[in-house]
Amino acid sequence: MGAFISRFWFMLFPAKEYKIVVVGLDNAGKTTTLYKLHLGEVVTTNPTVGSNVEELVYKNIRFEVLCGIWVDKID
Repeated sequence: MGAFISRFWFMLFPAKEYKIVVVGLDNAGKTTTLYKLHLGEVVTTNPTVGSNVEELVYKNIRFEVLCGIWVDKID
C-alpha cells in the first residue's frame, strides 16, 4: 500500500534534479560563485585543488554542482 501511495505521489509531483558541471580557467571565480549560490554570501576561498561538489536547492529544484579544474597545464 505504501509503495502505491509513493508511486502516485511522485506521478503528481515529480522531483526535479539537475547536475551541473562548472568549468573555466584558473582564478575565474567558479568556486566563489558556487559558494555564493550555496551560502548566500561571498566567501574568501583558496585555490581549489581537485574539485568541489555542492548540492543547492532552489524553489523545489535540486542542483548538484561539480566545480573544479582538471588540467594543470597543456603541453
